[in-house]
Amino acid sequence: MTPLERQFALKKKGITQKAIAEKIGVGQMVVSDVITGQRISNKVMRAVAEAIGEDHRLVFPEYYLRPPKRKTSKVSQAA
Repeated sequence: MTPLERQFALKKKGITQKAIAEKIGVGQMVVSDVITGQRISNKVMRAVAEAIGEDHRLVFPEYYLRPPKRKTSKVSQAA
């Protein structure tokens, strides 16, 4: 889902960002920033997905479905 699709899905269900924020104990701006992709918070992403009624991996695929970064040491490559 894109940020716009997330916002539309919440509006369609009649759920406000303020309601999500109050439910999980964070500020409304935190919820807004997570929905628009400006901030990352597993807690908020899961709450938004639950409010929409979808799996969090489908609502925030850019975070949950991206391949993990490879950890390589520059020291071992220098040899």
